[in-house]
Amino acid sequence: MPAPEARYMAATGMFDGLHAGHLFVLAELRRRAAARGLLPMVISFGNHPSETLQPDRPVRLLMSADAKRKAISTLAGIDTVEIIDFTPEFAAMTAAQYLTALRERGIAALAMGFNNHIGSDRLDAAGAAALDIVDIEQLPPCPGDEATSSSALRRAIADADFSTAATLLGRPYTIDGTVVGGKRLGRTIGFPTANIAPALGTRQLLPPDGAYAADITLAGETTPRRAMVNIGLRPTVDKSAAPARTIEAHILDFAADIYDTPVTLTFLRHLRPERRFPTLDALRTQLALDAAAARHL
Repeated sequence: MPAPEARYMAATGMFDGLHAGHLFVLAELRRRAAARGLLPMVISFGNHPSETLQPDRPVRLLMSADAKRKAISTLAGIDTVEIIDFTPEFAAMTAAQYLTALRERGIAALAMGFNNHIGSDRLDAAGAAALDIVDIEQLPPCPGDEATSSSALRRAIADADFSTAATLLGRPYTIDGTVVGGKRLGRTIGFPTANIAPALGTRQLLPPDGAYAADITLAGETTPRRAMVNIGLRPTVDKSAAPARTIEAHILDFAADIYDTPVTLTFLRHLRPERRFPTLDALRTQLALDAAAARHL
């Protein structure tokens, strides 16, 4: 079977979070593809390479594959996005094998960042170009690239530094999830909450345990609602032997059944660490203060 017509210029990478550095790369991809009469394509991974290469230390993810695909389309203007699994077999491919596979899929050129490497032999752009399998477009360094990285973004989230996270992303930090049933402990103390299951489950990178001011956008709505969010083990009210870490949102001035509703949480400010309160009354008092702080941001 003959190889398909070469129609695409591709970029390969994790693109987790789709931060400002990623968007620079994809803008360059679009520009250079258009100059050559090619269509831009993004090839990314549904799982982090660390899950295969360092299974004892997997990196948690910032966004789901669906969220990544949507963000690449809406923020970078690229609709051809392939999400593949980073498997042991993929990890074992040499750069020559990978570039040959790209050529056989109709990819004429690969755009590579200045610190990008491909294949188990870790070839950079110059090494990949020397193979002469597909054209290599070497991209310039991103403006501020040393500071704009997925590692820096993860550090900001781990520090609950949402201002820095928003600067790195070029937009506020969010997570997607779905409202699921919980133990309904919040309503027993006057603060009913929506229990949110992250789209990525335990693979989702979350801010540290604590209380947060946030906006929550319900599926089908365009205007966000203000909420206070708790991430953690709820030590004051959950006395079970093995409490589960939860994400619970108390939506201000709102009372409706939203079970099974997809939602997006936009984190605004870290209010306080999670802690055990001596009494339920003490917890109620603190929750009222948290709600007031969230409301008046």
